Amino acid sequence: MNVRRHRLQNAVGWGAALILMELLAYPVARWLAGQWLTNEYYSHGLLMPLVSAYLAWRALRQPRIVSGPANAALALLGGGAGLYLVGEAWAARYLSALALLLIASGLIGFLSGWETLRRLAFPLAYLIFAVPFPFVDSLAVTAGTLTARGAAALVRALGVAAINEGGRVTLERCSLVVGAPCSGLRSLVALLALVTVWAYLVRGRWLARVALLAAAIPLAAGTNLLRITSLLWVADHWGAETALRYYHDLSGPVFFALALAGLLGVSWGLGCRDLRQDI
Repeated sequence: MNVRRHRLQNAVGWGAALILMELLAYPVARWLAGQWLTNEYYSHGLLMPLVSAYLAWRALRQPRIVSGPANAALALLGGGAGLYLVGEAWAARYLSALALLLIASGLIGFLSGWETLRRLAFPLAYLIFAVPFPFVDSLAVTAGTLTARGAAALVRALGVAAINEGGRVTLERCSLVVGAPCSGLRSLVALLALVTVWAYLVRGRWLARVALLAAAIPLAAGTNLLRITSLLWVADHWGAETALRYYHDLSGPVFFALALAGLLGVSWGLGCRDLRQDI
């Protein structure tokens, strides 16, 4: 009787939790979907829930360790509720999205215990990559200016006359502006999302995994710098129309693949080669 009563209470608790999450998540989910479809820095956001669901499935398919509800998880639930109210009051939906992760964590811990929450900690935290943050746009402008400066210096080393003023690079035949879309920040965000899940799935020392994550930043910046440098070289030799209409779009996937190959090489060199079997 006690077992049946416990199962009934658990089912009721999960039913109430799901209804609560649906009510809170609906306006945030609409905002997220709009951002994923229109914000070029977060077009990968559509894939993040699918990846997170797969990771959660991998984590939960392992032999279960029974643990009772963790009342301390109510602190996560309360903190998430407070952050959600702040986000909605300030019309800062990114705060509301982060709050939902805390609320979900609190509900999982309270209803299923710390062991279940521990297993689902990474899949939940990974969803942060799906949340668009407002400071990305301002960072992209700064990164674009730095990229223009570096690319102008490199293309001059190749014998091309180039003058750099902020994000503008003036060549003999034309003038190009390295704007926010060419800052490399979009590739960096996507690359960090990929390398984070790889570092979680692969076997290796924790220090090696941290080094692998850190390597994503210079690799993304370096490959983007090479891409813009090559774009300036093409513009100088064949004109701005050829560089922007053809080379610009075609070179993006190529240099992103180059960054991925570099990360795989770093992973191999750090000893992070085989997939883990304990998740």
